[in-house]
Amino acid sequence: MRSNLVFAGLVALVTAGSAIAQKVPLDTIRVANGLASPVYCTAPPGDTSRLFIVERGGDIEILKNGVLNATPFLDITTLLTSGGQEQGLLGLAFDPNYATNGFFYVNYTRTGDAATMVVRYTVSANPDLADAGTAVTIEGPIAQPQSNHNGGCLQFGPDGYLYVGMGDGGNFNDTGAGHTATIGNAQDGTKLLGKMLRLDVNNPPTYIPATNPYVSDPNVLDEIWAFGVRNPWRFSFDRATGDMYIGDVGQGAREEVSFEPAGFAGGANYGWRCMEGFNCTGLAGCVCNGVGITLPIKDYGHTSGQCSITGGYVYRGADLCGFDGTYFYADYCAGRIWTLKYSGGTVTEFTDRTAELAPGGGLSIASISSFGEDAAGELYICDLGGEVFKIIPSVTLVDCNQNSIQDACDIANGTSQDVNADGIPDECQCPIAPAIYCTGKVNSQFCSPSIAFTGVPKIGSTIPFDISASQMLNKKSGLLFYGLQPNGGSFQGGHLCAKLPITRTAVQNSNGSSTGTDCTGTYTFDFNAWINGGSDPSLVAGTAVYAQYWARDPADSFTTSLTDAVSFTICN
Repeated sequence: MRSNLVFAGLVALVTAGSAIAQKVPLDTIRVANGLASPVYCTAPPGDTSRLFIVERGGDIEILKNGVLNATPFLDITTLLTSGGQEQGLLGLAFDPNYATNGFFYVNYTRTGDAATMVVRYTVSANPDLADAGTAVTIEGPIAQPQSNHNGGCLQFGPDGYLYVGMGDGGNFNDTGAGHTATIGNAQDGTKLLGKMLRLDVNNPPTYIPATNPYVSDPNVLDEIWAFGVRNPWRFSFDRATGDMYIGDVGQGAREEVSFEPAGFAGGANYGWRCMEGFNCTGLAGCVCNGVGITLPIKDYGHTSGQCSITGGYVYRGADLCGFDGTYFYADYCAGRIWTLKYSGGTVTEFTDRTAELAPGGGLSIASISSFGEDAAGELYICDLGGEVFKIIPSVTLVDCNQNSIQDACDIANGTSQDVNADGIPDECQCPIAPAIYCTGKVNSQFCSPSIAFTGVPKIGSTIPFDISASQMLNKKSGLLFYGLQPNGGSFQGGHLCAKLPITRTAVQNSNGSSTGTDCTGTYTFDFNAWINGGSDPSLVAGTAVYAQYWARDPADSFTTSLTDAVSFTICN
């Protein structure tokens, strides 16, 4: 369950002067729901306001500033087959130069024969809508013998090439109709199935990089980068190092995480169908632990309901202090989530994060179809049941000393001023921590407006102290009351939570969502910007402030809808 604590809540978690970076506790928050089988989410490079969510049925939705757009970015539902758990629109990758060329790439199983297609599209003049008429086939059709093991993940590597994960074509032991009888598709160089492919999207019409490992081998197809994967259900590149991590789905016994170091020349063989994790399969045409096989860095068995790995990402964002370089992955069937670090051929810090990342509040994360990474490097979890969750710290971290480093990390690394040895940097000390008080007023639509805050109120700070409101009926313009004394008394059936002098700071509808008579209206106001704007000379360091939102209730032109309030003292 989430505990929205201010920075002081970290005292028990860190030791002043410690040389070892401490990890903040984690949590999740639901950022989208009501989706149709989301299987991936990502964002264009540098685009921090939007998250693109892939729905297996053929739509790509946009979550823009926390709100789902009414119209999909792309709708190709008529072009694909989405029956079963592993067919449909399966992958999305934005070109590294998307900001200038508008290109993005999708992977889907087409209608009719369910063959895999890798297709490029271009954004339209409207940045929230793709031009569906710009399709260019980059790879395919690649025939699929069965309905499962289609892979589908697309990622651009640090070399600028597009990597494609291809499953072995389905069925048991990489056998059956459409499979190579003696060695299976994954070990057959004349088949693209069971491989990692690498494409040069800037080199039409072959799209083959000249440096692919088998371009001079007549017995191996030129697109092939690596052999021996069964169903690489999500792979990713560490955006800091360029290392590749592959979550490869096992058969009846083991799931595995495979690894390829940055700068590798290609040609790895990850072992399937001869190896399943670290286990030898003993199948025909195989040598146990044969020469040239690259074993996984981690595997796990089919216990406690576990049955299918979902590969994730190495964390390189800014919000999760202590997790830099940590790989997140999960099991689809059991809903379990783990983290680990891999360096120098050794796995360390392996941890089960399932309970820690449970969202609480009656919500749950199950059927984990994918992780996602936004433009800032923050991580998300897609639940096939229709939800997307963001991984967040379970405490509010601030940057009181304005050095762009969260002070939790400062303390843990012994770089903060902590004269009092209380675990809190002295530059972060405030006389009174922000707190919620008073009571709101249920409006005519039985919404319960509420207030929340993030950050620290501070003179001269460029880091926001955001005061937000939710469950608002903002058909009419909303305003922010604030005063310098608490408990203003009754007001139109609720409480005005601040006494005079009161200022009504304008908050425009553009800062929230204008929803009329439903309960989803939101506002956010950066009080630090107001403090530092200089328009109210009473707002100086040490001043106690009491803030509350109100909005006109659409039931009439006079009644006011009120949130509860937040009290805080402005820090120097």
